[in-house]
Amino acid sequence: MINRVLIRLKVVQIAYAYFESGESGKKGLKWAGQELAQSLSSAYSLYNNLLYMMSCVIDYSRLVVEKKQQYYPEKLRQSELRFSQNRVLAQLSENKSLKEFMETEHPEWMSDSGLIKSIYAQILESRVLEDYMAEERFDYEADRDLCRRLYKSIVFDNAELEAALEEQNLYWNGDKDMVDSFVIKTFKGFKEENGADQPLLPAYTDPEDEKFASDLLLATIEGAEEYRQLIASHTRGWEAGRLAFMDSLIMQVGLAEIMKFPAIPLKVSINEYVEISKFYSTPNSAGFVNGMLDTIAKELASNGIINK
Repeated sequence: MINRVLIRLKVVQIAYAYFESGESGKKGLKWAGQELAQSLSSAYSLYNNLLYMMSCVIDYSRLVVEKKQQYYPEKLRQSELRFSQNRVLAQLSENKSLKEFMETEHPEWMSDSGLIKSIYAQILESRVLEDYMAEERFDYEADRDLCRRLYKSIVFDNAELEAALEEQNLYWNGDKDMVDSFVIKTFKGFKEENGADQPLLPAYTDPEDEKFASDLLLATIEGAEEYRQLIASHTRGWEAGRLAFMDSLIMQVGLAEIMKFPAIPLKVSINEYVEISKFYSTPNSAGFVNGMLDTIAKELASNGIINK
């Protein structure tokens, strides 16, 4: 699950905190490494917690339906019954990998906050569930599609959920948009025949990515002065205050990757940091970062410093 796109974002975040603190002052290199590891671990924890949340919703649904069938059958809607029978969420509820991971977590906050009940209520009133019922196709494929559509419509932009996540982990809200995409990817990959053994996404997409994360952060910090000089030499005529700190930082991490990781294609590195600048800096940053990194890379290549 933790791929290089997420790793680059995390390195930029941790480098920002490191340099803002006065570099070797309050926060040292050891702190930066620990913080990066914790931040990446938290992203994977969020992935599992969001999946677990959906399994709790279906468990709660089945309890409600069972109670209504026994005591208030006239209040049980057909859509509520159908949702409680969702094959994919039932499969998720029994997933061995998820159960094993959540044994190390403390997910009581979901039920204590009333979040599960709230999300369930939103599902019952959703247009997505209404459309599912209207289609009258209740096979496994339709159930899988319902999970994805409900997640997108209810979980993607949910203020109540975001407030609850913020109380639990400082990293989670900043990671949620990307982790949501991994949850959707997981639902797309579900197969009925896998049962409780349905594979979930592993912590790292590639075993080498964990090393890439620590090496990129180290290269960024240790080579900071060199990268700043390269940037400064290509921004002559600019007042120092006009170069946004985040623009400079993103380019420093980009240069660390360009110069210290010869196996990564130049175009890939530049494109990745241009995308990061769209999220973390000013509206004009993408074009500026793209032009600067491209110009500096060409100079490095002409001087024989890089060979890409």
